[in-house]
Amino acid sequence: MTIIKTTTSQRYSRHALAFLIFSILLMNYSLVYGNQSKIDSLNKALIEVKNDSIRYDINLNLGLKWEALDFDSALKHYNNCIDIADQNNWPAKKAQAFVNIGYAYMYSNHSKDAGEFLLEGLKYYTLANDSLGIMRSYYNLGYFYGTFEDFPKAIKNLREAEEYAVGLNHEKLLASIYNNLGLMYNYVGQYDMANNYHFKSLKISEKNGVKAVGNTHINIGLNYYKEGNLEKSIEHHFKALAIFKESEEKPYIALALKNIGDDYFGHNLDSALRYYNEAYSIYQELNDFESISRHFMLMGNINYQQNKYKAAATNYQRAIDIFPANGSKKLLFSINSNIVELNLHLIDSNHSNKLQLLKETISYARKMNKIAIDIGSLIMESESNEKLYKVYLKAGDSAQAIQYAQKYIITRDSLFSEQKQKTITELQTKYETDKKELEISLLNTEKELINTELAQSDSQRKIQMITIHVLIIGFLLVTIFIFVIFKFYRQTKRSNNKLVGQNIIILKQKEEKEVLLKEIHHRVKNNLQLVSSLLNLQTQNIDDDSIVSAIADGQSRIEAMVLIHQKLYQGDNISSIDFKDYTLQLLDQISGLYPDLKDVQRKVIASDIELDIDTSVPIGLILSELITNAFKYSFPNKKGSITITLEKNENNYTLVVHDSGPGLPKDFDPVTTSSIGMHLVRRLSRQLYGNSHYEYENGSKFIINFTDTIGRRKKE
Repeated sequence: MTIIKTTTSQRYSRHALAFLIFSILLMNYSLVYGNQSKIDSLNKALIEVKNDSIRYDINLNLGLKWEALDFDSALKHYNNCIDIADQNNWPAKKAQAFVNIGYAYMYSNHSKDAGEFLLEGLKYYTLANDSLGIMRSYYNLGYFYGTFEDFPKAIKNLREAEEYAVGLNHEKLLASIYNNLGLMYNYVGQYDMANNYHFKSLKISEKNGVKAVGNTHINIGLNYYKEGNLEKSIEHHFKALAIFKESEEKPYIALALKNIGDDYFGHNLDSALRYYNEAYSIYQELNDFESISRHFMLMGNINYQQNKYKAAATNYQRAIDIFPANGSKKLLFSINSNIVELNLHLIDSNHSNKLQLLKETISYARKMNKIAIDIGSLIMESESNEKLYKVYLKAGDSAQAIQYAQKYIITRDSLFSEQKQKTITELQTKYETDKKELEISLLNTEKELINTELAQSDSQRKIQMITIHVLIIGFLLVTIFIFVIFKFYRQTKRSNNKLVGQNIIILKQKEEKEVLLKEIHHRVKNNLQLVSSLLNLQTQNIDDDSIVSAIADGQSRIEAMVLIHQKLYQGDNISSIDFKDYTLQLLDQISGLYPDLKDVQRKVIASDIELDIDTSVPIGLILSELITNAFKYSFPNKKGSITITLEKNENNYTLVVHDSGPGLPKDFDPVTTSSIGMHLVRRLSRQLYGNSHYEYENGSKFIINFTDTIGRRKKE
């Protein structure tokens, strides 16, 4: 995760490096000595020079030199710059001095007061009508808000800077703006938008040979990591590592190594540990305590994966102990989140001191909630509400558990609404930009055609002066013919433009629909899961086994519908699901409730059949009932098999659920039985314009004939 910062030109190249490198250089005696020597030379020049413009530049340079040695001295010289600018009515130079004061507060004191001075800089650049200064001021504010983790404000100011940079065709700064916008969108969970901006930055940087190419590869890798595309993530992180090794930038080499460790964490702990330790060696060399704190958190995560829970707890505590006072709140949130997850696991494993552990876990979860609220992250607030719900559920505090479950629903709904609005806005912006580019391209083409025709016309007029009247008549005929062709061409072009516009609108509407439908399926799935959890919570106070069993059956039916909505929002096709894939997952899900029947063989026979949602929901409920009944009653010896077959003939289907058990009683009648499940199967079959019956063939065989949505519409 790398923020690229660019200030005004007077701040020189050292402010283009991270604060960590700047701090390390301060400890080098030779640099301090060199600065003092330059300061003495500048002080001598300041006494001798009378020109205000030169005196301003000397004071500005002295401020920069003193920042490395004494904050108050730097501030004195920047204030001298403000006085000189006031005396000469130089609003742009006054703005520059305020910007330097803002960065001095940010680098030397890590103070939020920096924002006030950066805003003053923007104010005076605006008075001076200095577009370049305004652009850089918005960028500086975006960098400032990003540093202090106010991501919505950071995005707002960076978008303002983007607008000015595009207008000024300032490609160098535009690459940095795109990179940082991508990083901010990553922080708020909009990974598609993040990669969109990062690839824009990469294109400009590679074109101009900008040094920040490595940083952009780091951020692209992070986006892919968050999306779960580890292959792409590793590819970009190794590209960044090669670039940083070539330029010998140790902090960034460590960052790339750490990110590669993250990529390997999920599937190769040995490789992850190797890259983490390489990064840790550099962190120790640089005295980077925030990164060292993160390293111990990562070590705790590895211990957790290895079931070394005591070692994990020790490393998490070391991460908390070494965490610096001005460290990243996002990192502190992650450390607390990992501690909560570890403690929840220990509570479930009958930990000896459960009450004390519950109390500590509640405290850590509340710290997560406070951090999320402080930095205004709905994603983090939603996660912390979910953690608090789980902790209070373990503690048996039903009232608090339900309260945080409701807060979780509210934050998830707010997040959904916010993401929906942002998505629609971004799609609209993309549409308008593409439309303008298309119009400009068409106008340029038209201009070239007109210029070509004028040149041809001039040539023909010269020929007219040396030709006879017959040729004049011929020229007029040709001119008329060209006019007719040109008019036809213009009409055709207008029609094509109209079709292009309509296609853009249709594509935009399709993208919006797909985004919204996926979010709706995601939301329905989350709410169904929450209902299932609340039902489970209610069973804790019920002693009647029949009621508990009925609630468990209801939960099983809900989980069947949850799986359908999960498949819809995770898949590429938002209108249908693959029957075989869904049925296999449903079998695994239900069989997990009966660990004693692990030897029962499960088989699904179906070709590439996809069912729409109107058909999937009743079929999923029918399968849930028949599979559950089979696991309950058909395998008294804890062995056997269950086979599910689906055959298709145009719009008609035959579903067969066959188990190898003892079969149903001889007097069994699905019409008169008191079983709610069998009544549900018969009713859902009729809903699908089908029927159900059973047969005996080495066990029980249920056969359901039904039609899909198209077939049902034909019957209606």
